[in-house]
Amino acid sequence: MPECENIKFQITQKMKDSKMLQKKEYGRILHWIIFLIFVILPLLLLPGRMADLKFWKLLREQRLEECVSFRYEGNRQIFSYTPGKDGGNADAMGYVFLPSFADPGAVMVETCASRAEFEYGGQVISVSGGEACRCCFEEQVPYTVHFYDHRGKEAGTKQITFLKSENLPALYINTETDSMERLDADKAYKESASAELVGADGSILYRNELKNISGRGNHTFQFEKKSYQIKLEDPEDLLGMGRSDTWILLCNVYDRSYIRNKLTYDMALEAGMPGSPESEYIDVYFNGIYNGMYLLCEKVQIGENRLELADLEQQNRTLNGGGLDEAYRFLSEDEKRKGTALLYNPEDITGGYLIEHDYGPKYQEVLSGFITEGGEHFALKSPQHASQEEVAYIADRMQAIERAIMSEDGRDPDTGEHFSEYLDLESWADKYLVEEITYNNGGGLTSSYFYKPQDSVSTRIFGGPVWDYDKAYARVPGSDANVRNLGFLMQHLGENTHWFSYLYQHEEFVQTVKKEYREKFSGLLPVMAEKRAQEYLDWIEASAVLDQARFAHVYQEYEGEMDYRAEAERVTGFILERKQFLDEVWLGDAPLCLVHFLNARGEEWHRYGVIAGERMGELPWEEDIDGLSFSHWKIQGSETPCTGYTVVREDMTLVGVWE
Repeated sequence: MPECENIKFQITQKMKDSKMLQKKEYGRILHWIIFLIFVILPLLLLPGRMADLKFWKLLREQRLEECVSFRYEGNRQIFSYTPGKDGGNADAMGYVFLPSFADPGAVMVETCASRAEFEYGGQVISVSGGEACRCCFEEQVPYTVHFYDHRGKEAGTKQITFLKSENLPALYINTETDSMERLDADKAYKESASAELVGADGSILYRNELKNISGRGNHTFQFEKKSYQIKLEDPEDLLGMGRSDTWILLCNVYDRSYIRNKLTYDMALEAGMPGSPESEYIDVYFNGIYNGMYLLCEKVQIGENRLELADLEQQNRTLNGGGLDEAYRFLSEDEKRKGTALLYNPEDITGGYLIEHDYGPKYQEVLSGFITEGGEHFALKSPQHASQEEVAYIADRMQAIERAIMSEDGRDPDTGEHFSEYLDLESWADKYLVEEITYNNGGGLTSSYFYKPQDSVSTRIFGGPVWDYDKAYARVPGSDANVRNLGFLMQHLGENTHWFSYLYQHEEFVQTVKKEYREKFSGLLPVMAEKRAQEYLDWIEASAVLDQARFAHVYQEYEGEMDYRAEAERVTGFILERKQFLDEVWLGDAPLCLVHFLNARGEEWHRYGVIAGERMGELPWEEDIDGLSFSHWKIQGSETPCTGYTVVREDMTLVGVWE
């Protein structure tokens, strides 16, 4: 019995152990089932679920173009972009802007929708969510993209067109914040970034970190398409333009022809004007978003491959330490000279000055500068932190020029020196010629440069370099479209320079202008109008399509429908007509009458040079004052009105009439 009971006990115990093992096994299985259901499956389903949530979010926010992304050479990602969508036009055509080196026939596509179908001409390209699919697209055709949710139901559609540039390099800039928001809001703000310049063939021309990028421009900064300055870590030769660490991205938003600046810079280069900026067209992408066609330019500055003068700014920093931005500022008692209070000056302060003529509000922004007795405002671009002695030196030199050119005999009443001893006649004549040929609206107001080398090189001040011609070649309607008169850099309403009108009263300057025009410019103008302009237009044709698709709404903010080739024809036509007139004046010595326009205070506001016996042409229009509206011009000393049809037979003075 005891043995039987023992056996029975063992059997019972084994059965209990077996049941316990079974329970443990069931527990482990249940544990794994729960783990699978609540952990593994969600992880497996999460990407799809997250993609679905993203899809519905973009759908609600009317951002369907972001439901698909595209990758091309170098695994670069780009989204479709809908121009003007911020204005509520989310249903407008979306575009995929591809650079010159991209192949539309080999684009990788991904979508956060369950499925996206690109439909055009009866053909359908289908892309499943969560998969990267290599697709072949045609350029410049409108694809209708159908987006489907996880139930297979169509949730929305979007039209997308693929556009591809040709010939131009592409510059990719990725900012530290992955955004352009602060840069586009504050011109003074600078942000670090990385940059990559890729040739039209896909070769890497430059790749490195940037010290910074910042916005630039005055009136153009108000537009969505803006200009920028980029500063490299080290000087680099970009696109064969010479080594420099500072470059300008010009947006050309005021120039619907795209060629005004390029034409003028290249004309100045061919005329041999020192420091004239080289420039090349490029496509620009900020943080993966296409931002249009730009002109990559050398900056007007002192330095190697630029204006090769002594660098007073660098010398000031070396002698006084790097903290000049925090140094004390000085302002003269009469408030006409300003700069930085420095302890030490370089041994030679006779040269290394880059001077810009500027108007009052803009002049107030600069650190160093001076105002002449005649009211001309000059900013010192270099040295930017000018000492009291440096400001005094260059201001005195420029003041001597003003006194001399304003005098009847061209001599400084204080010293007896002739103005030709103070300024370099040929370079000032060249500067005047470029502004007069282009009839540049802002030429006498701002972006008008002069420079002074050390006395060991020259004791004279030089005119140039050239800069900023988006308001030239009849760009501004009205009197600025006049072809057959001289403007003497006094077209702009406001604080124009009077210096060139004074200079033109002196025969030495006029004869130098005629010589420089005959030798450098007259034969060059047809080349620029008939050959160079066409070369530029052909070169940028494909990229112009992209730029207009991206920014047509911006260009149309101020001047109706955009046709860049028609606008370019206006430019080239202006040049050829302008040449005919200037040839008559400076090669044929046609007699010229001077017409003086006086403002309400009796000051000369504009001046025209008109060939004797010709009509006046369209007249400038003045601002309303003190609640009175400008009405017309009349001949001084009479009530005889003057119009564009008035024939000019002698020098005359006109005064404004306000009613």
